[in-house]
Amino acid sequence: MPLKVFPRRDRKLNRLIKKATSLELRRGQTLYRAGEPATELFLVRFGHIRLVSPGPGGEGTPRSLRAPVGSSHPKGKVVAVAGPGELLGEEALLSETPRRWEALAGEKTRVLVLRGRGTQQALQTSPKTFQAFLEAKEAELALARALSASRRPGGAKARLGALLLHLGARMSEKDQKALSIPIALTHQLLADLSDAHRSTVTTLLNDWIYEGTLKAEGHGLRILKPKALEKG
Repeated sequence: MPLKVFPRRDRKLNRLIKKATSLELRRGQTLYRAGEPATELFLVRFGHIRLVSPGPGGEGTPRSLRAPVGSSHPKGKVVAVAGPGELLGEEALLSETPRRWEALAGEKTRVLVLRGRGTQQALQTSPKTFQAFLEAKEAELALARALSASRRPGGAKARLGALLLHLGARMSEKDQKALSIPIALTHQLLADLSDAHRSTVTTLLNDWIYEGTLKAEGHGLRILKPKALEKG
């Protein structure tokens, strides 16, 4: 799962980020492909990156038949999303590890490019970010348990509610009174992540907005009544 970093609190990580190069991506543009060697990590500055399972043209497809990096082409299911302040591409922390997923920009997005070895050394001496890493893994396991417990018929509401609360907790600023998801997430993306039908996601979101549980805010969402989502 993408990792929220705290560069202002960890000096070594902050120095590394200041030296990083910036890369801007348009919506649908490929950042990296599954199966490629992982040597770099990426810190999202704005926008978001979707991690998707390899689809046509991905791992296992001859290179001569693959679309070039940066092109838009059909993909598989979305398995995770990285938003502002989150680090992705953690395979680069391990030597000679290939990319597991394909990464595409979900909207106009800017990322910082960090070398894997340098980032590994910075994280090892960045206690606050390391603590955030442990908390992120704990939250990831909690979400997985919530999604697994809601596989029963009609459980899509509980799964989507758990997913929205998870994203809101990850992406909200700590001083905000309400949870918010400040990125443009399509209904199909939310359907993939919650293992639900897109039409079901659309219906549930509209119902929650009408009931005052959610509020459309910019191109994102604000969660006004978290307890209503907890009930599913």
